[in-house]
Amino acid sequence: MEVVDISAETDKRRSTFLQLLFGNGTGYFCIAYGTRDRDPKKFREQFFKYPNEIPQALDLINKVYQGHNVWFCPHLFDTRRRKKENVSYTPCAWSDLDTCQPDELFMKPSILIESSPGRFQGLWMFDEEVDPDDAENISQRIAYGHADNGADRSGWDLTQLLRLPFTYNYKYATTPTVQIVEIDKVKYSLTDFDEFYDTVQGFQHIDVPMPTEFIDGEELLQKERLKLNPTIWRLYQEPLPEDASWSEPLWKLEMLLFEAGFNAQQVMSIVMNAACNKYEKRGAPLVQLWKDVCRAELKHQQSTDAAVLKDLFDEPLVSDEERKAIIEGEDTFIERYIEWAKSLGDAAPQYHQAGAFTVLSSLLAGAVQLPTSFGTIKPNLWFMILADTTLTRKSTAMDIAMDLAMEVNDDILMATDGSIEGLLTSLSTRAGKPSVFLRDEFSGLLEMITKKDYYAGMPELFTKLYDGKMQKRVLRKESVEVRDPCLIIFAGGIKDKITSLLSFEQVSSGFMPRFVFITAESDVNRVRPLGPPTDVTDSNREVIRTELEEMYSFYNRTIQMTVKGTKITIDEKVKVNAKLTPDAWFRYNQLEQQMLDSGIRSDRADIMTPTFDRLAKSILKAAVLLAATRQRNETIIVEVEDIIRAAVYGENWRMFVKEVMANVGKGQAERQLDNILGAIKRRPGVTRSYLMQAYHLSARDATQLFETLEQRNLIIRQKNGKAEVLFPTVIPALAKV
Repeated sequence: MEVVDISAETDKRRSTFLQLLFGNGTGYFCIAYGTRDRDPKKFREQFFKYPNEIPQALDLINKVYQGHNVWFCPHLFDTRRRKKENVSYTPCAWSDLDTCQPDELFMKPSILIESSPGRFQGLWMFDEEVDPDDAENISQRIAYGHADNGADRSGWDLTQLLRLPFTYNYKYATTPTVQIVEIDKVKYSLTDFDEFYDTVQGFQHIDVPMPTEFIDGEELLQKERLKLNPTIWRLYQEPLPEDASWSEPLWKLEMLLFEAGFNAQQVMSIVMNAACNKYEKRGAPLVQLWKDVCRAELKHQQSTDAAVLKDLFDEPLVSDEERKAIIEGEDTFIERYIEWAKSLGDAAPQYHQAGAFTVLSSLLAGAVQLPTSFGTIKPNLWFMILADTTLTRKSTAMDIAMDLAMEVNDDILMATDGSIEGLLTSLSTRAGKPSVFLRDEFSGLLEMITKKDYYAGMPELFTKLYDGKMQKRVLRKESVEVRDPCLIIFAGGIKDKITSLLSFEQVSSGFMPRFVFITAESDVNRVRPLGPPTDVTDSNREVIRTELEEMYSFYNRTIQMTVKGTKITIDEKVKVNAKLTPDAWFRYNQLEQQMLDSGIRSDRADIMTPTFDRLAKSILKAAVLLAATRQRNETIIVEVEDIIRAAVYGENWRMFVKEVMANVGKGQAERQLDNILGAIKRRPGVTRSYLMQAYHLSARDATQLFETLEQRNLIIRQKNGKAEVLFPTVIPALAKV
């Protein structure tokens, strides 16, 4: 193969390449570039109208290619956003072949690009216009078909970026030139790929003849309306914003319809008129929607296991595109705080996330509020950080957060013990002021709530205070009245102790679901030796504190008055309203519905549904706080980006809360089984005698425990000479829908 000479007319070669790739297509093409140090914050994308704006694209490339990696997207978009839903024209299939050599390919690429010595990218040009989903499907089959040869399994999606020919590859110190190795005029039809790539497991080409007649889809839904998941009606009827994701709602609607028992023809009849029909939006041929329905039917048939179907409702809260946009965006106060707090010691990083939000909540929740159709929401967040041992440094993380918050406002901390009456008395003097109830070992309070009668009403009281409800209690000599409470709980505890005290009533009453749980396991590799503070640590603390002081003084203003010649300072009680944009409300409602679906479909719907409902509200509160940190206006505008960023945090919170709630209602016997199973997982091949000694088991108890775990298919028991050894059962992970 002869390498094309790029020593002259480089500009013309780039232009020729773009014209060869996009041909007679129209739309926007994407040129992306990033610095040689691969700093994600300096990654940029620009879009140009094809073919008219090729000169402008070449000007940009000439300005940035020295010192920057430059990429292109191998298809055209109908808007200036690199999202799957916006792809309008796919002239080729594509693959980041990486170390897969050209002579190992089943089909010769129309354009072969060498991105660095020994590493390649391939483009297979189509002989006619192809549906973007079909192009993506073929690209995925190529990637998986050559994965064993070195092709990148992830380099097939519709938003894929490839290195632009005639630029430099700064991934390597030698900065090799990205070259076009070979151009072949051959073009392919969709069926040409079937001979070589249809055998790739999981990526069969779907070619089912489309029905010639369809029935009334809405009439079908009406007949089965009492049996249908309410989400079906929402996806079928609710209009989507133009720039929203259309692919995910359509796919979810199709999967739900198949699960409800409809066949492919019936599903097609329904989704043809659905509000989320992206193909109608594009003006695409009806057969492209039919292929999408067939793909959904195949996926449904491959997912007959109920646990896999349940995973459909436990999918990520944000899409890959949304997540990438957040990663490439500017850091928020939360990231800056975590980076600083991590430098102070070896506490689990997720604890610092809880600390950052608690600091913001304790300083801003008294002034910031979100009016909604169901009342006003204050962004007061409750966090409970749980540990398995003291090595996770939960107390350290809590102290770092509260020390910093109190430097800004030393009036936020309440007494951490006392009776219900004492709590109410303290709050009665703090109308509208954030009040932090700090409890390093919350298990002690939970134990008192469980065992002592005069603490019995505390969960209900806490719940009402969280919601900002007025409380009044009549004592022997006086009555205590709490108006406009703003309670924040920052609690910690040992995970096993806390979960052993949790009861179903504490969940169903709404008390525990109001907490955001953060858990961590001990890691001796993270433990750092004690040492003096560094200059960086000290200076970063000043930066963080200054930022907080500036925020606090804006949202919590004071005014000065002169009384009889003496100046006094009093708080100016001004409430700053937050307001979600229409797109932000739409995205939040999507998230909330997804959380409710997940709760309803879970094995313990009675516990998980109210828990996930409250967690969605916590994510909304977090979004309001994030918006408040970057604005200084009389009205805080919460953008869709704030909702998405909060949802990224919320994905981890959901994982933690599932871990905690899974233990609600478990008796002592179940907890002992969990402990034994955990020990076997940590030490596969552990002997029976060791476990009996470690957990003080009698021979009878040990036999009963091990037989139970074996019959549940959780462990394997084997003989090793005279000793019995135990291994955890290896269960293959189920593929997600």
